Amino acid sequence: MSKSVEHATDRSPATPPTTPSPKVDAGFGVIHEEVLVAVAPDKVGEVHAFEEEALEPNSFHQYTDEQDHDRYPHRAAAREETVEIKSNIVEGTGTPAATVAVAQAALARAEAVDVEPPADVVAAGAQVLKEAGVEVEDEVFYPDDDKVIETEQLARTYREQMATFAGRDMSAASASWNVSQCVSPQRYDPTIPYITGFSNGTEITDPIILHFEFNELFDDFRWLKGALYRNGPGIFDIEFYSGRIMQTMSFEHWFDGLPLVHRFEIDGWAGEVQYRSRFTGKGLEQLVRKHAERTQNGQLPNMGRLGFKRLAADSSAACANLAILPGFPFTSGPLSGEKETSTASLLATSDSVLQEIDPVTLLPKRAFTYADINPKFKGSVSCPVPCWDASRNVLVNYTMDYLPGGNARYTFFEIDPKDQFTPPGIMIASIHAPATHAHSFALTNRYIILIVYPFSSSWRAGIPSILAGTQPAPMELQFDTSGITSFHVIDRMRREEVAVFRTGPLFALTVLNAHDSNDGESIEIDINAYDSKEILSSWRLNSLRKPEMYPWPPATIRRYVLSKIPEAATVFKVGKKNLPQPSFTHRTDYTLEMSCINPRFAMKAHRFAWGLSITPAKRNLTNVVWDALVLADLTDKTKIEWREAGCYPGEPIMVPSPVKISEDEDAGVLLSVVLNSSTNTSFLLMLKASSMEEIGRANLPVHIPFGFHGAWTGELHG
Repeated sequence: MSKSVEHATDRSPATPPTTPSPKVDAGFGVIHEEVLVAVAPDKVGEVHAFEEEALEPNSFHQYTDEQDHDRYPHRAAAREETVEIKSNIVEGTGTPAATVAVAQAALARAEAVDVEPPADVVAAGAQVLKEAGVEVEDEVFYPDDDKVIETEQLARTYREQMATFAGRDMSAASASWNVSQCVSPQRYDPTIPYITGFSNGTEITDPIILHFEFNELFDDFRWLKGALYRNGPGIFDIEFYSGRIMQTMSFEHWFDGLPLVHRFEIDGWAGEVQYRSRFTGKGLEQLVRKHAERTQNGQLPNMGRLGFKRLAADSSAACANLAILPGFPFTSGPLSGEKETSTASLLATSDSVLQEIDPVTLLPKRAFTYADINPKFKGSVSCPVPCWDASRNVLVNYTMDYLPGGNARYTFFEIDPKDQFTPPGIMIASIHAPATHAHSFALTNRYIILIVYPFSSSWRAGIPSILAGTQPAPMELQFDTSGITSFHVIDRMRREEVAVFRTGPLFALTVLNAHDSNDGESIEIDINAYDSKEILSSWRLNSLRKPEMYPWPPATIRRYVLSKIPEAATVFKVGKKNLPQPSFTHRTDYTLEMSCINPRFAMKAHRFAWGLSITPAKRNLTNVVWDALVLADLTDKTKIEWREAGCYPGEPIMVPSPVKISEDEDAGVLLSVVLNSSTNTSFLLMLKASSMEEIGRANLPVHIPFGFHGAWTGELHG
């Protein structure tokens, strides 16, 4: 049985920010609860107001982001809050003529968004117009009381629907935290138990203390202290105007959602967990909305390099939603800052775009590409999950550039934190191979292994060329079910490709681990392998939100062995014909997706792995997503599961025990963010890694949408 931390239960969460006061800006007229204001560009602070009684607040959602007043003027007006007036009032500001212009603009704005502004504000504005000799049409400026009541009732009804859908009281959360898009819950099918995981998330920018429950096992893990980061999509649907009608567009794929980054700060000795989150792609969100309003397109394809040209001016124009890289090394050059050696927390995606965020507040700081670090690292695509070689203390990754004919150029490089060269980093090798969708790659002490899955590319102009002004890019990769999967072996010392192995078609997102054999002549690679890329198609949003979603295709952990590397190198050098074929064995008979190992065993022989799976009884059923966390023993092929009815876990992160406590491979804590479908909220789950026994959980007041990759760091920065 779990028990609560005694001193933590008496503490209330830190109060998140309330709706800020309206910003008085140059050239803006605003409708306020109490006053109607006009401000001159050269006379900021000189306010002309109508003295009116304060209006009663209603219960509609209070947005913390000031830009939402521009996005949703009809909502702001319905709440009787500030609305920005789109008018050019410059000359004569502060004179009666300017006041008349402000009143006209305010009323025109209200009419344009098809809402009824507050009656007393309308009356005051109409009175000004009459005194100025401007003819007033009563039917335009004086709304019926019934219509005002109808607008307020509409707002309350919407709030009640949101509360019913979420299964909890939304009043406190909505008053303090920012839901970037309040898409109607009617868009989602409540019969799908996990549907909340594929709906828009909530931003909590100020830290709150979570209700943390733990049991007696937790006492053995009091050493746990650090920060868990999570990255993944937080916005799947965006509202936009089609004339006066509010419509909603949805991204095509789970991978396309705009990022929502999460930070859990854990203090084991204090028994406390703090949480905060932030939308880091707000600039891109605006860009997508403007495109939707301009084209009246309710659905966008894969966004690719959307907003790429805006990154220098607006770092939040990046869609870095796949991974987070705390401690990324900056050594020298323009990105390292004043220090000779520095590190940064970066968000990564597959488009070679990196977004730096503050490691504590999560605010975006800048966005750039690998080519900005070193021009030799140029490429339109990169691996979002680079490898870290702890023995040499270097980061290893690659970029990819598409070439005509379906081929690509892959550039492999490493960055050493102690590197004092300008620009930093070393290019290891550049090879040509077919273009592929590679989410990860393999690294050993001696080799880099790129697995090229059998894709063929087709060229078309898509959203990136429309919005970013780039040349058409290969946006479609078609899987060849009869194609060849090739393992390209790059020697890290000789800095060249030395061998290629070929086998039949397969696809994988997760390369679990790889290591050299004791004699140095073979390589073992563990991957979670599918027979095809059908899993990617299964993750389209229209499929994930379908009441009868088909079962996801199965995968298994396969251990591929690339044998006799010296002989394979000779064959490759002589003629590149009759290339050798790798052998493999199945280490599991079930999926182990988004899997991890003890990080101390990276590039070494390992026995244990932790990952997501579907319980055997549900694997062939419709409407089933990962519902179990699994500890897999890859040596004797046994497993231990954690599962709970109505709960859907996310990617596990294994935090190993300090060496002075235990050096066992399975000693440590397993962390996972879990969606509880009975409450439509999430919790941070903590398990004893060796036995999968629960040691504690920290409950959130909101749900966290299903995400991708996270990271653990012992550095708290704050």
